[in-house]
Amino acid sequence: MNKAIILAAGECYDTSDIFPKILLKNPKTNKTIIESFLKIYGENTLFVLGFRALSILNMHPNINVILNHSWAITKSAYSLSLAINCLSPDEIVDIYSGDYFIEDDFFEKFQENCSENILVASFRESRSQKACNLKIDNGKIKSKYNGLVEDYNDPESLGIIRTKVSNLKKWISQLPNNYKSLYTTDIIPEEKLNTFELFIEKDSVFEINNANDFINYRSLRS
Repeated sequence: MNKAIILAAGECYDTSDIFPKILLKNPKTNKTIIESFLKIYGENTLFVLGFRALSILNMHPNINVILNHSWAITKSAYSLSLAINCLSPDEIVDIYSGDYFIEDDFFEKFQENCSENILVASFRESRSQKACNLKIDNGKIKSKYNGLVEDYNDPESLGIIRTKVSNLKKWISQLPNNYKSLYTTDIIPEEKLNTFELFIEKDSVFEINNANDFINYRSLRS
């Protein structure tokens, strides 16, 4: 099984709530986000923590962890760079954001897929102004762009990626220092996008940024 890197260093968008999202319980399974990953990947799970890391470690004292001490001023690409420093270049990793309730059917289909390079995307209508959208042609990824969606036939990258550690190290080394303010999909060079299989998820990955997202998901799955 591949190693999973869970990028969970950042603070909740709803800054009035200081609860770390990775400890949120999925109302459908009653498992926390962290428990959901441990159920699938077990000891092959590596968490990158920052915001309220001690609270998380108090609940899960034996997890594999890397600390991003600069979590307040960096994005997920920097957390990823910290995680891969301790991994072999030949390893293939599954990269996730810690912001999602992910249902079992997604994990099953993702694990069944033997491709070495996978980029997970969704055709969800509600997208942030920071969304990374993909231009596709005949199922192949041609390019990416950030910001407001230009065409709702352009799926949004969810930041769930599978690739080799050696690829990630090479791509990050080619970026200027401002890579610390980038998100994971941003580090993939434009000319390498067509080497990735596009994996479209269908209503099995749900981003939870605030209490409204949680309640909406609970209503959907009740």
